[in-house]
Amino acid sequence: MASATIEIGSYSSDISPEGVIRAPTKESLSTCLSTPSLTSLTICINAHELSSHYDPLALASLVANLAPGGTLSIHAPVKNEETVDWDVITKSFLLSGLKAESEQRDGTGGRMYTARKAAAESGASKINLKGKVTLSLDDEDDNMIDEDDLLSGAQGGLLAPPSMTAKTATDDCGGRKACDNCTCGRAERETGEVQEEKKEQHKSSCGNCAKGDAFRCAGCPYLGMPAFKEGEEHLVLKLNDDV
Repeated sequence: MASATIEIGSYSSDISPEGVIRAPTKESLSTCLSTPSLTSLTICINAHELSSHYDPLALASLVANLAPGGTLSIHAPVKNEETVDWDVITKSFLLSGLKAESEQRDGTGGRMYTARKAAAESGASKINLKGKVTLSLDDEDDNMIDEDDLLSGAQGGLLAPPSMTAKTATDDCGGRKACDNCTCGRAERETGEVQEEKKEQHKSSCGNCAKGDAFRCAGCPYLGMPAFKEGEEHLVLKLNDDV
């Protein structure tokens, strides 16, 4: 395995050009490296060019050439005490799946960030199955459950439905008065009782109620009844045959 160094933008070092990979533009960073299985990778860039030449998303393509457990370092020297947004480097580590390990500062204000790629996962563990598993395809299985036993029997069948007591047909209305669409006969009974009370309380204003239908008014409560004497409105005649 080997290591590599990438110089971005205007950065220049004393390293031999044969050991340095140049990425003069931001777009060239993602395609400048083709060496696989690197143990270490160093990126050098002037701090004032981080915003213009460093691509945090392109770092992920470079990490693909890094061997599991390999390290990646970014060296960014500072010139003329310029203001630098260093978060762009730490965010690029996060986007590339790298684990930040260290941050070093030099006397001029420059910084060196180092991160590591996750190690290769260990091989899949073997599952040791002891004993034998036997599958029975016998149709005459004593452990089969009869569907009828689920509905009845002592093994916990369905509960019996709750008892329901029907109301008597004489009064199916639950309120103090008959329902508007009463069908149990309560409305008729109440109407008859009211009419009886009206008959009992009725006092003839015309004086013709006892004379018969020919003399009675249209709304007379005694319509249809034979003529009677005053005070005998409720007289009931028994017309049973004596024979």
